[in-house]
Amino acid sequence: MRGRILVVDDEPLKRITLQIELSEQGFEVYEAADAETARRIFDSKPIDVVVTDVRMPGMNGLDLLAYLKQVRPDVDVILMTAYATVDTAVLAIKRGAYDYITKPFTTQELLRKLEHLFASRAQDAGDEQVEQFGALAARSRSMRRLFERARSIAAGEQAVLLCGESGVGKCAIAQAIHEHGPRASRRLVRVSCAAAGDDLDADLFGAEGGPAKAPRVGKIEQADGGTLLLTEVDELPEQTQARLLAVIEQHEFERVGGAAPMRADVRLVCTTRRDLATLVKDGRFREDLHYRLNVIELIVPPLRERPDDIPLLAKRFLCRHAASLGLSDVRIAQHAMDELLRHDWPGNVRELEHVIERALAFCGGDEIRAEHVVSLTHRDQRQRSKKLELTPAGRGNLNETVADIERRMILMALKQCNGNQARAAQKLGIPRTTLRDKMAKYSIPVG
Repeated sequence: MRGRILVVDDEPLKRITLQIELSEQGFEVYEAADAETARRIFDSKPIDVVVTDVRMPGMNGLDLLAYLKQVRPDVDVILMTAYATVDTAVLAIKRGAYDYITKPFTTQELLRKLEHLFASRAQDAGDEQVEQFGALAARSRSMRRLFERARSIAAGEQAVLLCGESGVGKCAIAQAIHEHGPRASRRLVRVSCAAAGDDLDADLFGAEGGPAKAPRVGKIEQADGGTLLLTEVDELPEQTQARLLAVIEQHEFERVGGAAPMRADVRLVCTTRRDLATLVKDGRFREDLHYRLNVIELIVPPLRERPDDIPLLAKRFLCRHAASLGLSDVRIAQHAMDELLRHDWPGNVRELEHVIERALAFCGGDEIRAEHVVSLTHRDQRQRSKKLELTPAGRGNLNETVADIERRMILMALKQCNGNQARAAQKLGIPRTTLRDKMAKYSIPVG
């Protein structure tokens, strides 16, 4: 596959002809009859080049060009026009178009422009190449290798386990795997194993109704034929682990309160920020389930280990949020970028996006400077420090075991939060289900 092309033209014959003939030359070609359809495709597919007509009903080609460049400055755009003038061409190039081509033209003429474009990209790329996978982009070697592997496994049906710290983009990678796989036309259904609480089994497997109550359709049924994404799978309770194992091994499950077996055809993708092998050794996760989930493991590196991605991601987030606010020509000053590169990003990509979004609100829509990001990154560090300030000075000692310290921290957090488990879990930086497990482990009374 030589590249992904999106052809936008309200003339069906020309549009379909280009799609067929460019596909025969090895390109992956998408087509749209108007700019709105083109925007939807562009927002969901990793398009390399957009070839668009200038004159179309609704949004014209120049306006579409402006949108594309706001969302993804790295995309190349070639404009087609039967109304070519020097002014139109100059305006198109000024707004960021790679080139333009005058109608009528042959596919060979367009092909020559595309070949020149991709040859120039290959020549200039080297280690600075930007790799895309779904809605994701990366410049670092580690992420480009990860994208390559993820793209290859997407074509299969095996279970995938995505490991990495919170905020690194595990769910976005799962989405891209689904979109590049054989089940792309069906649903991807997401379940947070940490957030569902005591209702997880009913949420996942569904529940039988009563005389005046309709049955509850679970997420497994909703995902039938598609992909089931289980986030924070390490938080699955023991009884749910056993039921999930039956789904994987027998492709069957029963609703809560039901007895009739139901068929399930789903591809399973799971995420975790903890080491499941360690949980297996501790007796907190089933070894047989771990074996089934860990058919293919992808480890997503934290942002601090791939600084090459920080400028790229910061600019993409800036373009995205500026476009949503109707802003244009907002830039990140070099000293602000230097500050972003100095930060260690414990919240990873999610934290970077939040910092850019807030800095955009502070900068007044002109330029993000160092003072707009310094206070935000330092504030995040202060907030994390407050989460750790649970042990009064002079109380700890080196002879305490980890369990002793953990139990004391939980007790102190509960005391500071007046027994509110949700707030205590937030203060400790752990899911509420994990807090409940630890309270049971250390015989800490509830309420």
